[in-house]
Amino acid sequence: MNSSLSFRSARQKGFVLITVLLLVLMLTVLAIAIVSLNTGQTRLATNGADSEVAFQTAEGALNQGVYAALSGALTSTQFAANTGGYYTYNPSAAPLWTTINWSSSSAVVTSFQGNASSAAAYIIELMPSVIKAGQDAKDPTLVYRITARGTGQSSNSVSILQTLVTLQQ
Repeated sequence: MNSSLSFRSARQKGFVLITVLLLVLMLTVLAIAIVSLNTGQTRLATNGADSEVAFQTAEGALNQGVYAALSGALTSTQFAANTGGYYTYNPSAAPLWTTINWSSSSAVVTSFQGNASSAAAYIIELMPSVIKAGQDAKDPTLVYRITARGTGQSSNSVSILQTLVTLQQ
């Protein structure tokens, strides 16, 4: 009878060892999953903050361009040269904001940098003038398309904003 008890006892000790090893394995897998989830959430939060910085710098540059248009400081000679951030709209060409070199200070008007990796920039395009109903044809309404581009703290996040400004002469 004693030998039967000792055999059972030895078998049970092996079972406890296997159970403990399985529990340790499950806890290890759970810990790795939690660390991986935390890393993903951190990356997501960082990308969100980076996108927000890009949007804010682009919005600041856009507001600067709108102010330039509304202040009345823009002249037709600035747009005749088609450089330096001031361009005349060309309907047969690709949209300018898709082809322009945004990092060239001779092609765009640079704005502030803030916490971004590079300074925001904007361009102003003189669109075809319009005459609104009841408006004197001698004084057409000027239309400007302002496009601004900002980057985040890393250069991976880019935000491009665009607006139209109309000025009745």
